[in-house]
Amino acid sequence: MQWFTSTPGLLTTVALCAAIVGCGKEQAPAPSSPTSSLEATATAAQSAVASAKAASAKEDGNTYREQGTMTVDAGQGVQQLRSMATLIDPKLGEKTAAKLGTAEGQKKLADATAGAPQVTGADIQDTANQFAGRTMYSSQAMHAKIINAYSIELDAKTQAENGVRMKVVLTVSDKDLSLQNAKLAYYPDASSQMQSYEKKIPISDITINKLERKDDKTFAISGSFKATDLPAGVLAKELKGKTLAAVSGQFDFAEVHIRNTGK
Repeated sequence: MQWFTSTPGLLTTVALCAAIVGCGKEQAPAPSSPTSSLEATATAAQSAVASAKAASAKEDGNTYREQGTMTVDAGQGVQQLRSMATLIDPKLGEKTAAKLGTAEGQKKLADATAGAPQVTGADIQDTANQFAGRTMYSSQAMHAKIINAYSIELDAKTQAENGVRMKVVLTVSDKDLSLQNAKLAYYPDASSQMQSYEKKIPISDITINKLERKDDKTFAISGSFKATDLPAGVLAKELKGKTLAAVSGQFDFAEVHIRNTGK
Protein backbone atom coordinates (compact mmCIF):
# COMPACT_ATOMS: atom_id res chain seq x y z
CA MET A 1 0.00 0.00 0.00
CA GLN A 2 1.38 3.39 -0.97
CA TRP A 3 0.49 5.57 1.98
CA PHE A 4 2.55 8.72 1.42
CA THR A 5 0.48 11.39 -0.26
CA SER A 6 2.05 13.69 -2.82
CA THR A 7 1.20 15.94 -5.75
CA PRO A 8 3.84 15.11 -8.37
CA GLY A 9 2.06 17.06 -11.13
CA LEU A 10 2.07 20.22 -9.04
CA LEU A 11 5.69 19.67 -8.00
CA THR A 12 6.62 19.22 -11.64
CA THR A 13 4.99 22.48 -12.68
CA VAL A 14 6.45 24.50 -9.82
CA ALA A 15 9.93 23.09 -10.43
CA LEU A 16 9.71 23.68 -14.18
CA CYS A 17 8.87 27.34 -13.55
CA ALA A 18 12.20 27.64 -11.76
CA ALA A 19 14.07 25.64 -14.38
CA ILE A 20 12.72 27.72 -17.26
CA VAL A 21 13.67 31.06 -15.72
CA GLY A 22 17.22 29.75 -15.43
CA CYS A 23 17.82 29.22 -11.73
CA GLY A 24 19.37 25.77 -12.32
CA LYS A 25 22.96 25.47 -13.51
CA GLU A 26 22.06 22.52 -15.72
CA GLN A 27 18.99 21.72 -17.78
CA ALA A 28 16.83 19.00 -16.21
CA PRO A 29 17.29 15.77 -18.21
CA ALA A 30 14.33 13.95 -19.67
CA PRO A 31 13.38 10.77 -17.79
CA SER A 32 14.48 7.46 -19.29
CA SER A 33 11.68 5.08 -20.34
CA PRO A 34 9.18 5.61 -17.48
CA THR A 35 6.71 2.75 -17.11
CA SER A 36 3.65 4.76 -16.03
CA SER A 37 2.28 8.30 -16.17
CA LEU A 38 2.74 8.60 -12.39
CA GLU A 39 6.39 7.59 -12.63
CA ALA A 40 6.88 9.88 -15.63
CA THR A 41 5.50 12.86 -13.73
CA ALA A 42 7.44 12.05 -10.56
CA THR A 43 10.67 11.53 -12.49
CA ALA A 44 10.21 14.83 -14.30
CA ALA A 45 9.55 16.51 -10.96
CA GLN A 46 12.67 15.16 -9.27
CA SER A 47 14.83 16.06 -12.27
CA ALA A 48 13.48 19.59 -12.38
CA VAL A 49 13.78 20.04 -8.62
CA ALA A 50 17.41 18.89 -8.74
CA SER A 51 18.11 21.39 -11.51
CA ALA A 52 16.21 24.19 -9.80
CA LYS A 53 18.05 23.74 -6.49
CA ALA A 54 21.49 23.56 -8.07
CA ALA A 55 22.01 27.31 -7.76
CA SER A 56 22.44 29.29 -4.56
CA ALA A 57 19.71 31.48 -3.08
CA LYS A 58 21.36 34.58 -4.56
CA GLU A 59 21.20 33.08 -8.05
CA ASP A 60 17.70 31.63 -8.05
CA GLY A 61 15.88 34.28 -6.06
CA ASN A 62 14.54 31.77 -3.54
CA THR A 63 15.18 31.90 0.21
CA TYR A 64 15.81 28.72 2.20
CA ARG A 65 15.53 28.00 5.93
CA GLU A 66 15.98 24.88 8.01
CA GLN A 67 12.83 23.32 9.48
CA GLY A 68 14.59 20.53 11.34
CA THR A 69 17.22 17.80 11.30
CA MET A 70 17.50 14.00 11.50
CA THR A 71 20.28 11.56 12.19
CA VAL A 72 19.73 8.21 10.45
CA ASP A 73 21.57 4.89 10.54
CA ALA A 74 20.50 2.30 7.96
CA GLY A 75 23.49 0.01 8.39
CA GLN A 76 26.12 2.24 6.80
CA GLY A 77 26.85 4.57 9.69
CA VAL A 78 25.08 7.63 11.02
CA GLN A 79 24.16 10.27 8.45
CA GLN A 80 23.01 13.84 8.98
CA LEU A 81 19.82 14.95 7.19
CA ARG A 82 18.08 18.32 6.95
CA SER A 83 14.54 19.44 6.16
CA MET A 84 14.20 22.78 4.37
CA ALA A 85 11.44 25.30 3.70
CA THR A 86 11.66 27.31 0.48
CA LEU A 87 10.32 30.83 0.01
CA ILE A 88 9.70 30.99 -3.73
CA ASP A 89 11.15 33.98 -5.57
CA PRO A 90 8.54 36.80 -5.32
CA LYS A 91 9.40 37.75 -8.90
CA LEU A 92 8.98 34.23 -10.31
CA GLY A 93 5.81 35.17 -12.23
CA GLU A 94 7.31 38.09 -14.10
CA LYS A 95 10.58 36.24 -14.72
CA THR A 96 8.66 33.29 -16.15
CA ALA A 97 6.59 35.53 -18.43
CA ALA A 98 9.74 37.21 -19.72
CA LYS A 99 11.47 33.88 -20.40
CA LEU A 100 8.46 32.27 -22.08
CA GLY A 101 8.41 35.17 -24.49
CA THR A 102 11.86 34.29 -25.86
CA ALA A 103 13.10 31.54 -28.17
CA GLU A 104 15.42 30.34 -25.41
CA GLY A 105 12.50 30.09 -22.99
CA GLN A 106 10.41 28.12 -25.48
CA LYS A 107 13.28 25.69 -26.02
CA LYS A 108 13.68 25.22 -22.25
CA LEU A 109 9.95 24.59 -21.97
CA ALA A 110 10.06 21.93 -24.69
CA ASP A 111 13.12 20.25 -23.17
CA ALA A 112 11.91 20.38 -19.58
CA THR A 113 8.43 19.02 -20.32
CA ALA A 114 9.62 16.15 -22.50
CA GLY A 115 8.71 13.69 -19.75
CA ALA A 116 5.50 15.48 -18.78
CA PRO A 117 3.77 16.48 -22.03
CA GLN A 118 0.56 17.37 -20.20
CA VAL A 119 2.28 20.50 -18.80
CA THR A 120 1.86 23.53 -21.10
CA GLY A 121 3.30 27.02 -21.19
CA ALA A 122 0.01 28.36 -19.80
CA ASP A 123 0.26 25.90 -16.89
CA ILE A 124 3.79 27.10 -16.19
CA GLN A 125 2.78 30.77 -16.18
CA ASP A 126 -0.34 30.23 -14.05
CA THR A 127 1.65 28.26 -11.49
CA ALA A 128 4.46 30.82 -11.44
CA ASN A 129 1.93 33.58 -10.73
CA GLN A 130 0.26 31.51 -8.03
CA PHE A 131 3.39 30.45 -6.17
CA ALA A 132 5.55 33.56 -6.42
CA GLY A 133 6.31 34.68 -2.88
CA ARG A 134 4.80 31.59 -1.23
CA THR A 135 6.59 29.16 1.08
CA MET A 136 6.82 25.44 0.27
CA TYR A 137 7.52 23.12 3.19
CA SER A 138 9.39 19.81 3.08
CA SER A 139 7.87 18.82 6.45
CA GLN A 140 4.31 19.62 7.44
CA ALA A 141 1.22 18.46 9.32
CA MET A 142 -2.25 17.91 7.88
CA HIS A 143 -5.35 18.20 10.07
CA ALA A 144 -7.75 15.33 9.30
CA LYS A 145 -10.98 16.37 10.98
CA ILE A 146 -12.80 13.19 10.04
CA ILE A 147 -10.53 11.12 12.31
CA ASN A 148 -9.79 13.89 14.82
CA ALA A 149 -6.08 13.67 14.18
CA TYR A 150 -3.03 15.34 12.69
CA SER A 151 -0.77 13.55 10.23
CA ILE A 152 2.73 14.89 10.83
CA GLU A 153 5.16 14.18 7.98
CA LEU A 154 8.84 14.77 8.69
CA ASP A 155 10.87 14.67 5.46
CA ALA A 156 14.64 15.18 5.48
CA LYS A 157 17.61 14.34 3.28
CA THR A 158 21.36 14.73 3.07
CA GLN A 159 22.91 17.68 1.27
CA ALA A 160 24.34 15.55 -1.54
CA GLU A 161 21.98 14.83 -4.45
CA ASN A 162 22.92 11.14 -4.33
CA GLY A 163 22.56 10.99 -0.55
CA VAL A 164 19.71 9.46 1.44
CA ARG A 165 16.24 10.62 2.39
CA MET A 166 14.00 9.69 5.33
CA LYS A 167 10.29 10.19 5.99
CA VAL A 168 8.69 9.72 9.38
CA VAL A 169 4.88 10.00 9.39
CA LEU A 170 3.13 10.22 12.75
CA THR A 171 -0.62 10.29 13.36
CA VAL A 172 -1.49 12.07 16.61
CA SER A 173 -4.77 12.93 18.30
CA ASP A 174 -5.94 16.51 17.77
CA LYS A 175 -7.21 16.48 21.37
CA ASP A 176 -4.14 15.59 23.41
CA LEU A 177 -1.46 14.97 20.72
CA SER A 178 -1.08 11.33 21.78
CA LEU A 179 0.58 9.08 19.20
CA GLN A 180 -1.81 6.76 17.32
CA ASN A 181 0.14 5.44 14.30
CA ALA A 182 3.66 5.58 12.91
CA LYS A 183 5.09 4.90 9.44
CA LEU A 184 8.59 5.13 7.99
CA ALA A 185 10.09 5.34 4.52
CA TYR A 186 13.82 5.24 3.77
CA TYR A 187 15.18 6.29 0.35
CA PRO A 188 18.72 5.00 -0.39
CA ASP A 189 19.00 7.65 -3.12
CA ALA A 190 17.36 10.99 -2.28
CA SER A 191 17.01 11.82 -5.99
CA SER A 192 14.86 8.71 -6.68
CA GLN A 193 11.38 9.65 -5.56
CA MET A 194 9.85 6.17 -5.96
CA GLN A 195 12.66 3.93 -4.69
CA SER A 196 12.03 3.47 -0.98
CA TYR A 197 11.68 0.92 1.80
CA GLU A 198 8.44 1.45 3.72
CA LYS A 199 6.78 0.09 6.84
CA LYS A 200 4.10 0.83 9.41
CA ILE A 201 5.68 0.33 12.82
CA PRO A 202 4.39 -0.13 16.38
CA ILE A 203 4.06 3.15 18.27
CA SER A 204 6.33 1.58 20.90
CA ASP A 205 9.17 1.96 18.36
CA ILE A 206 8.70 5.72 18.35
CA THR A 207 9.83 7.89 21.25
CA ILE A 208 8.51 11.45 21.33
CA ASN A 209 10.52 13.68 23.63
CA LYS A 210 8.65 16.85 22.71
CA LEU A 211 5.51 17.67 20.70
CA GLU A 212 3.97 21.09 21.12
CA ARG A 213 2.09 23.79 19.25
CA LYS A 214 4.26 26.86 18.94
CA ASP A 215 1.35 28.79 17.39
CA ASP A 216 -1.73 28.18 15.22
CA LYS A 217 0.40 27.18 12.23
CA THR A 218 3.43 25.43 13.70
CA PHE A 219 4.38 22.26 15.58
CA ALA A 220 7.75 21.65 17.25
CA ILE A 221 8.70 18.00 17.70
CA SER A 222 11.69 15.87 18.68
CA GLY A 223 12.21 12.18 19.33
CA SER A 224 13.59 8.95 17.90
CA PHE A 225 12.56 5.89 15.87
CA LYS A 226 13.64 2.35 15.01
CA ALA A 227 12.43 -0.37 12.66
CA THR A 228 13.55 -3.70 11.21
CA ASP A 229 12.79 -5.60 8.00
CA LEU A 230 11.42 -2.77 5.88
CA PRO A 231 10.13 -4.12 2.53
CA ALA A 232 10.48 -2.24 -0.76
CA GLY A 233 7.61 0.12 -1.53
CA VAL A 234 4.94 -0.86 -4.05
CA LEU A 235 6.35 1.49 -6.71
CA ALA A 236 10.00 0.80 -5.87
CA LYS A 237 10.70 -1.42 -8.89
CA GLU A 238 14.48 -1.08 -8.60
CA LEU A 239 14.29 -2.45 -5.03
CA LYS A 240 11.69 -5.16 -5.72
CA GLY A 241 12.28 -8.25 -3.58
CA LYS A 242 14.76 -6.46 -1.32
CA THR A 243 14.42 -5.69 2.38
CA LEU A 244 16.18 -3.10 4.53
CA ALA A 245 17.38 -4.97 7.61
CA ALA A 246 17.16 -2.07 10.05
CA VAL A 247 16.96 1.70 10.31
CA SER A 248 17.02 3.96 13.34
CA GLY A 249 17.50 7.61 14.08
CA GLN A 250 16.54 10.80 15.85
CA PHE A 251 14.64 13.90 14.75
CA ASP A 252 14.48 17.48 16.02
CA PHE A 253 12.17 19.95 14.27
CA ALA A 254 11.52 23.54 15.30
CA GLU A 255 9.12 24.23 12.41
CA VAL A 256 6.51 21.79 11.11
CA HIS A 257 3.92 23.79 9.20
CA ILE A 258 0.26 22.92 9.91
CA ARG A 259 -2.14 22.80 6.94
CA ASN A 260 -5.95 22.72 6.85
CA THR A 261 -6.61 23.43 10.50
CA GLY A 262 -10.13 24.58 9.63
CA LYS A 263 -9.48 28.09 10.94
